[in-house]
Amino acid sequence: MDAMNAETDSDHPEQAPPLPTPSAAVASSAAGPASAPAPSKPDLPERTLTETIRTEIPWRLILRWGLVATALYLIGTLFVQAGSALTPFIFGVVIAYLVLPIVNRLSTRMPRWGAILLVYLAGIALLVFSFTFLIPPLLEQTRNAFVQIRLPSLLELEAQALAFFELYSQYIPPEFQREIETTLSNVLNTIQNNLTSLVQQGGGFLFIQMQQVFNTLAFLFGFIIIPFWLFYVLYDQQSGLDGLNRLIHPAARSDFWAILTITDRIFSNYIRGQLFLGFVVGLASFVGLTVLNMFGFKIPYTLLLAVIAGFTELIPLVGPVLGAIPAVIVALLTDSPTAALAVLALYVVIQQLEAQLLIPRIIGESVGIHPAVLMVVLVIAGQSAGLLGVILAAPLAAIARDIFRYIYGRLGDPPLPAGQLPEGYEDQPSSTVMFIEIEIAADAQRQAPPEA
Repeated sequence: MDAMNAETDSDHPEQAPPLPTPSAAVASSAAGPASAPAPSKPDLPERTLTETIRTEIPWRLILRWGLVATALYLIGTLFVQAGSALTPFIFGVVIAYLVLPIVNRLSTRMPRWGAILLVYLAGIALLVFSFTFLIPPLLEQTRNAFVQIRLPSLLELEAQALAFFELYSQYIPPEFQREIETTLSNVLNTIQNNLTSLVQQGGGFLFIQMQQVFNTLAFLFGFIIIPFWLFYVLYDQQSGLDGLNRLIHPAARSDFWAILTITDRIFSNYIRGQLFLGFVVGLASFVGLTVLNMFGFKIPYTLLLAVIAGFTELIPLVGPVLGAIPAVIVALLTDSPTAALAVLALYVVIQQLEAQLLIPRIIGESVGIHPAVLMVVLVIAGQSAGLLGVILAAPLAAIARDIFRYIYGRLGDPPLPAGQLPEGYEDQPSSTVMFIEIEIAADAQRQAPPEA
């Protein structure tokens, strides 16, 4: 039994000692204060309340994050107030994003400034070619198309109005006529009062017009300085990435660059692929319509219809259908139903060749969203952000999906390693952040613990 009790005591070494009995307490009090045990005090240094707050509350960290939040808020407010004046710089960012891979590839064979100048010369040559061979006939065909849309003359409008009032007086009962005339009279009075107030506020109107003229000049000035601004952005790309890398905490660098790489690769594959598809579809439409005219059909505005087909190609799923509708209508109105069927067959062939040959090779699985889901995303994006939202709906949805996959893996048990991209990204080189990825890999190797 003693052995069992000893084993039980060893299993519970932290068991509290038994409480003293009342008799023991009385005996202890009778013994006097000298025999009372001294109260135990914790062996801790005495700290004031100020020292406790200073050591236990990370004031420096709170102030740093507050400073960052304030700076971001002020920058965002300035961007919002700038409004349309930043539009040239938005175009500049898009152009920089498109030509940056070309500059990076050329800079491996020549100085970076030489690569940028070579890209500039190619862009200038493209602009000269466009304004020489494409823009004038395109404007001419657009003007002819609007001229042929015949507007009624004043005499025709007067005859239509008289016919309408004759029908109105014959078929509308008198009591309804009085209600309608009263309503129209009130509307005319409201319009007259509004015009009077506008005339009285002529000074404010002139001020607004002068402000709009100034904003227009600032807008044009922004486009003038864009080439110089773009040169510095392209030339100092690596130093900008290095500076951004130093601003990020080392513990968050791998996650930050992984998310940026996901965003860059999807946008790179999708946006550049869609632009190339638009160019190919526009060119194929122009060649196809020209060939149909050579076979005896009379389909005008071939260049304008080809530009429309190339532009609508940027809209996922429904873009090819939208691009074919104007061409079929023009062929039906200017030639015959046979010409309309020939144009429809041409666009169906172009769409099938594009879907079977070009899309899998150019865009591949960069989006990978089911068409049923993508249609819902297109409707939501169109309602929220208009045409631009429709164009960017597919890549943004794909980016949100893959970032969710990455964060979900990082929060798993056990979590995935920081910087490990989702499946399918291993064989896709990043064209924009490839230099910083090499540096991140080097940092990871330097921070890795030495092997035993």
